[in-house]
Amino acid sequence: MLVSPVLPQAGPQAKPQTGPALTFQSLLSRDLSNLTPDTRFSLNDKIHLYTVWTGLRGSHQLVVKWVRPDGKVQETTRFKFSVPEKAENYRTWAWLSFKKSLLNITSADSKFVGPWKARMFMDDKLVAEYPFQVF
Repeated sequence: MLVSPVLPQAGPQAKPQTGPALTFQSLLSRDLSNLTPDTRFSLNDKIHLYTVWTGLRGSHQLVVKWVRPDGKVQETTRFKFSVPEKAENYRTWAWLSFKKSLLNITSADSKFVGPWKARMFMDDKLVAEYPFQVF
């Protein structure tokens, strides 16, 4: 499991933070019902970035940019949410799938095979980057 602390920073986009220190734990997995960490995925897999936040309060926006081996952003996931004041933890997830109605990627599509990155932003600030392989 990948574990990364994040500290709120002052600035025009920063959200006021009260309560316990803000931390999070993230992992990449094929299946949300069986959260087994992995960093190697096939073109047939749905790739989930699952995160548990602790100490997060108020309204936020999570953005995950899925970056291909050639450095171009393939897809961007955006999620606006509000965390209840009394919530100890809050869970978020984003996913990438190569199987879509008009986009059916095959192993011949070499731009999708190789080292990828999931770049996670909270309130417009990069908080973590997760490398993984697609084969």
